[in-house]
Amino acid sequence: MLMEQLAQKYAQAVYELAKEKQQLIAVEAQLSIVDQTISGHSELSTFLYHPRVPMAAKKDLIKNVFAQEVTVDVLNFLLLIVDKRRENLLPQIIEQFVALANEERNIAIAEVTTVLPLSEQAETALIQKLTKVIGKNIQLKKHTDPSIIGGVIVRLGDKLIDGSVKRQLDMMKFKLQSSQVTKIGVTNGV
Repeated sequence: MLMEQLAQKYAQAVYELAKEKQQLIAVEAQLSIVDQTISGHSELSTFLYHPRVPMAAKKDLIKNVFAQEVTVDVLNFLLLIVDKRRENLLPQIIEQFVALANEERNIAIAEVTTVLPLSEQAETALIQKLTKVIGKNIQLKKHTDPSIIGGVIVRLGDKLIDGSVKRQLDMMKFKLQSSQVTKIGVTNGV
C-alpha cells in the first residue's frame, strides 16, 4: 500500500509539472519510451532495479540511455527517482501518470480479450457502445486468448464484463452441479 501511495505521489508531481508546461502528451510519450526500453531489455532492468548497483552507476546509465530521448525535465525526474532510491517504482509511476493524463483528456482504457483479433467494424462498434455507456473516449488494449472459446471479455477500470463462452459454460456447469436431483424417472411412451 505504501509503495502504491509513493508511486501516486511521484506520478502526481510529474503530471502537474507536465500540465503546467502544457507538455502532457510529450511527457507521456517520453515516459512510455522509458518504460518500453527498460521492460524490453532484461539486462537494463536488472541493472537499474538491483539494490547493490551504486547510485552513480544507475544515474550514468540513465543519462547514457535516455539523454537523447527525453527532455531535461523527464531526465531530471528519472535521476531524482534514483536519488530517492525509488527506481523500482518507475513502472507504477508511469502507469499512474498515464492514468492521470487519460483522466485529464477524458479517456478510458478498455482491455478487450477475444479468441481472434477483432475486425475493424467490431472494434468500432465496441468503442461506440462503451463510449455511450461510460461517457468517455475509449482506447482499446486488445488481447487474444483461445481459452475463452468465444465471445468477449472487457475490463474497464475495476469493472469486468465477461461475455465469454467459457464463462457461460462454467456457469452452466456450476448450476448443474449445484442443482439437486430428487428423482430420475423413466417413462414408457404410453
